[in-house]
Amino acid sequence: MNKKFVFYLILILAACNAKEEKTPNPIVGKWEYERVERYNGEPINLQDSGFNALHQHHIGLTFFFTKDYVFKVTQRKKDNTEEFVAEQKYELPEEKKILRLKNSGRPDDNFPIIDLTDSLLKINVFNSPVAYVVFRKQ
Repeated sequence: MNKKFVFYLILILAACNAKEEKTPNPIVGKWEYERVERYNGEPINLQDSGFNALHQHHIGLTFFFTKDYVFKVTQRKKDNTEEFVAEQKYELPEEKKILRLKNSGRPDDNFPIIDLTDSLLKINVFNSPVAYVVFRKQ
């Protein structure tokens, strides 16, 4: 066989293998609750009992997303111990606008992703038309 041909064949196969590797899933990692934000940009008034209750409920909440598409939730208690809350499969469609939690025996849960960067996850986990929660990557 021609050495040039073998070289080009190896080069093509290497390029094909590189294309097969998927883009890293940006949601993979540990995310900790940071705050609640309004869609309209107004600051959250924690004197408002509804927003304060929502904020207090989420303090210590941590989401874990694995590369194997497993979603885990823990809640840090006041004594700083972590309590297991839930675990299930998830999907993050290519457009990264919806987080879909895969449920057995009932319809999947779909949560709108407002923004997803290397450090912040803004997601509407309580289906509110007014506000959403912000998680910071740890």
